[in-house]
Amino acid sequence: MGNRVFSDSVYLMLKRTGDFRPFAIPAWPPNNIVQDCKKADAEILLMDVTPNVPEADLAGRLKTITEMHKEMPKCKIVLLCDEVAYPELARDVMRTKQVGQIDGFFYASVTGEYLTAALDAL
Repeated sequence: MGNRVFSDSVYLMLKRTGDFRPFAIPAWPPNNIVQDCKKADAEILLMDVTPNVPEADLAGRLKTITEMHKEMPKCKIVLLCDEVAYPELARDVMRTKQVGQIDGFFYASVTGEYLTAALDAL
């Protein structure tokens, strides 16, 4: 995730549950995400989507997702976006789930408990 504070918060929350082995992957450069996931043997890739950075907008994330599906087809892909700041982007992310390009999505307003439970259910 591009936002370091948010990324650290999610990481610590997932680590605290004891049910996850979170691994923080640097958001930049984005072309290393797939290789870093392979090294970590990731089961779930959680990425944020923001329109401010081309690599982190939905089109950029879809490129990463396509590569992940090729390299790690069993890894679940989950996107997180701010539905208040970017309502149109949030709808586009939801549609991405509807057509099966991702396994799940969350809005930034979701509680930590719900995020943890939903990820565990994947």
